[in-house]
Amino acid sequence: MNSDLLSFERVGLARKSRLEALRQRYAAQAGYESFCVVFLPSPEAVDLIGIDAADIEQLGPVEAPITAVRLASPNPEMARWEALLSDGLVEAGLAALLPVSVASKKHKSSEIENKIKVVLQIFEAWKEIESARADGDQISLIWTDEAAAKARLSSIGLVLPPSGQFRLLSVEGARALADRLAAPSARAASVRRTTKETDILVSLNLEQSAPVRISTGVEYYDHMLEQIAKHGGFALEVDCEGDIGIDAHHTIEDVALAFGEALAKALGDRRGIGRFGFELPMDETRAGVWIDLSGRPFSKFDGAIPGERVGEFPVEMTSHVFRSIADSLKAAIHVSVEGENAHHMIEACFKAFGRALRQAVKVEGDAIPSTKGVL
Repeated sequence: MNSDLLSFERVGLARKSRLEALRQRYAAQAGYESFCVVFLPSPEAVDLIGIDAADIEQLGPVEAPITAVRLASPNPEMARWEALLSDGLVEAGLAALLPVSVASKKHKSSEIENKIKVVLQIFEAWKEIESARADGDQISLIWTDEAAAKARLSSIGLVLPPSGQFRLLSVEGARALADRLAAPSARAASVRRTTKETDILVSLNLEQSAPVRISTGVEYYDHMLEQIAKHGGFALEVDCEGDIGIDAHHTIEDVALAFGEALAKALGDRRGIGRFGFELPMDETRAGVWIDLSGRPFSKFDGAIPGERVGEFPVEMTSHVFRSIADSLKAAIHVSVEGENAHHMIEACFKAFGRALRQAVKVEGDAIPSTKGVL
């Protein structure tokens, strides 16, 4: 026998010995008969080969896993299947079954289970989710409002498949998701403004599209603020008690100031936002709002709106609203409107402002949108 062939046989015998050691070690720890355990390079190989497996388990590091398959009964094809394994995978499997590795794996599994419990508790507290359950490392969600739930999940960087199911395969992944879910929203705020003329509470959440509830005592103004929230795509609640028995001026102005202040608080340092504006037509009317969430207040209004009032809303207060928001939001807001119908012209301004806000507050990255590095 030549030396090359002898060397090849020795390598084959050594590999077979290591593979058998892996089989015996795994069977002893799993409490399973060794002659019913086969090893494959991946879980996909189980389906490709067509094995009737009682159970499968991945061993070794994520970057180099080996799959242990527990068969219902021995199969004469086992040796041929295991020929697909590399020596590196066999060694990774042996290392994974060392006592220290097994202890580490149990610790990680326990930590994943604990984090999954936290994740489920948080999900079940969401009004958009009816129930959440876990089957091993797979989490399944049942929605009460699928669109709202997915929008909220998307805001924390989690995009789910249509089934609503996903898996947490690592401690790091489970910990990161639990931390993201448990963290209070940095883009939500409430502001209370109380003066001799008004008592106002404004709450908004840029990461949710509902609820939208407005009560200022000036119905047309309620309708306009709803336009901002609906077209802006965020939750907004406004409650106001004002001296509308005198006139609507203080109520309209102070609500705008409180709204701008709440929006500024919700935006925080304005990191990653889109920052800029919008334009839209409405019947015979065209309105444009150019907004810059720059941290610097400025307001400009171009347009002559006919008449004195729409409902109880003074037409002259239209420009005043945007000036008040610009002051408390610390933003440049330019509004231009042309048309014939006062109702349409005012409404177009508020709708365009909502749309401008939608794209300006949208998070597009992680950087401050300024060459100065600060807004």
